[in-house]
Amino acid sequence: MNKHKYFLVLAVILLITLIGSAAGCAPTSSTKQPAQPTITSFAASPAAINQGQQTTLSWNVSGATEISIQPEIGTVGASGSLMLSPNATVTYTLTATNQTGSTTSSAAVTVTPGVAGNPDLVITDMWFTGTEVYYTIKNQGNADSKPTWSHLYVNGFKVDDNYEQVLPAGQQRTAPFSAYQYTQQIGVSTEGYEFPPNNVKLCVDEENAVAESNEGNNCLNQTWGNAFTYDFKYNASLAKWRSSTGDLKWGGISADPDGAAYIYLRDLTICVPQQNNGWILGRFADFYGDPETHQALSREIVVPVNAKFTAQLGFKQGATSTNGVKVALGYLNDQFGMVLFPKMDVFSDGKLHPYEVDLSSLEGKKTEFFLWVEANGSPQGDCVKWVDPKITQE
Repeated sequence: MNKHKYFLVLAVILLITLIGSAAGCAPTSSTKQPAQPTITSFAASPAAINQGQQTTLSWNVSGATEISIQPEIGTVGASGSLMLSPNATVTYTLTATNQTGSTTSSAAVTVTPGVAGNPDLVITDMWFTGTEVYYTIKNQGNADSKPTWSHLYVNGFKVDDNYEQVLPAGQQRTAPFSAYQYTQQIGVSTEGYEFPPNNVKLCVDEENAVAESNEGNNCLNQTWGNAFTYDFKYNASLAKWRSSTGDLKWGGISADPDGAAYIYLRDLTICVPQQNNGWILGRFADFYGDPETHQALSREIVVPVNAKFTAQLGFKQGATSTNGVKVALGYLNDQFGMVLFPKMDVFSDGKLHPYEVDLSSLEGKKTEFFLWVEANGSPQGDCVKWVDPKITQE
């Protein structure tokens, strides 16, 4: 072999070797791993329900080999929906899985507990026809009532009972108290005595035999007969008047240094004594005339049900004051001491101001009442007029 052929063969062998090495280094093909599952949607609609109502749970998933929803539902398909009625607030969790991994999503449902059905018995009206007392009872609840009793009271005394049978929800019925004969006396007797009003009260299920949604609306109160009225201006001349200087006689003038009480321009006018922090009061009772001696007598006032005191207060026309006065209604307690209701400031601003006192706390009490006025510092013609001061019964 000559020299040229030798190098040619050597070059071919080297080329073949290089090609083989290059071929051995070429990359081999590999298998691509899939992505994790995708949860496109997972929701409950509506997301808030009342107990007993339904919600729709829906989902859509791709790329999963296994899908489950907890609690309680279990394995499901790639998409779908379910009508559910959970008893309590719950959070559903969807888990989508494949060989790469898993993806989760949650959907909450808020459940408002339902209200158990209960009856609710009320007396909506009562009246009398002839001598019988009638009434209407209604079940305004959402469940039938059980049998129970209703009771009729007149002036605090129980006078009759009625057996109440089952009353369906939303229904009412009217019935009389037939065992009791009611006689209403109105006006004034031949002896000059004014018949007092009657407090009539009707209650159903006082024994709480029926479990109701509202146990506080089982009674109805009414006043039949003459409504009670006590007029302080009318009785002012018979009241006992006293000031910080001593006992006073009814009448007088605003310039009286010891204070005065009188009628001026049809209004009850009360003037405090002309001294620092002076005061004046009038003590009022139930005044009546002795039929034999024709003299004025007095007894305690019996406070009726639903009573209140009302008046309009302002300074006497033309009177001025720098500091004004304090006024109040008072009463005599069981220890014969004076108790004042909250005081009200009155100033000489040319206006009338309402003063009202709820007397329900004194219901049935026998007492006497006071009208009280006191100066705020040194008086300067502090004469206050009481317009229509009365105790009335609603």
